[in-house]
Amino acid sequence: MTITYRPLGKIRNIVQSTGFDISYAYDDLVFSDNSVFIIQFDDYNMSKLHLYFNTDCDKIEMLKIEQELMKASKIEDFTIINKGLFSLEQVDGKDEISIRFQEDN
Repeated sequence: MTITYRPLGKIRNIVQSTGFDISYAYDDLVFSDNSVFIIQFDDYNMSKLHLYFNTDCDKIEMLKIEQELMKASKIEDFTIINKGLFSLEQVDGKDEISIRFQEDN
């Protein structure tokens, strides 16, 4: 079994540049406070990060946050690529959340 190292300290620095913090991290996904955005690690290029915004996020705020994330990611030697939007849905009858990604490309 191979364990993949995820540099969460560097990602925390990137996320905190926006005034948010990490609320949850699971495997290759890092959720910001209030699930405003998700950062996903790229399994093939460790210096690349994928960015998804919550469908409920205001478009103007989205642009401001994206600019801050891109600026901070360069300092930490990462490249952030905006991949699109996501939404969270409660799974009927279960204590689970489903994530739906809506990629732009």
